[in-house]
Amino acid sequence: MATTLGTHITNFDATPPNTVNSRLHGGVLKAAVDTFELADTANDDAHIVFKVPVDAILHSVKMAADDLGSAGTVDIGFHYKAIDGTYTAVDVDAIASAIDVNTAATGLTEYRFEAANINTANQAAYVLAGLTARPAYEDLYVSISTPAGTTAVGTVTMQIQYTE
Repeated sequence: MATTLGTHITNFDATPPNTVNSRLHGGVLKAAVDTFELADTANDDAHIVFKVPVDAILHSVKMAADDLGSAGTVDIGFHYKAIDGTYTAVDVDAIASAIDVNTAATGLTEYRFEAANINTANQAAYVLAGLTARPAYEDLYVSISTPAGTTAVGTVTMQIQYTE
């Protein structure tokens, strides 16, 4: 019977031991939950939901929504906050795209790996957002955007889990 070691155990067992990023092994898991009423939206509207450090490792991104009318889709992605207080899109569909919110209500669904493969599980938020280098700003904002606007007001719940 063969015994193999995971990446972290291999690093711990090395002589001398190799450092393992605490965001990936032994870090503090943080969570954020928000429930809000989303107004009927126009094409390309954005709703800023959570603030996470640019180096955070996102483990889970979930969303549930009422039926938001007879039209509309939602993307989940990232914005950043400029010095003047405005929010600018980094990648609006980095996490999920074209979630149908117009046919029926959606139950609480995991979207973390909808747009990104499982090989991104260890990547920092700024890498998931498509940035090639760590930005000068400290935080990214998880957002929902409506590439196709919605036609009704409804309740949306989002949950995220991350380590930093």
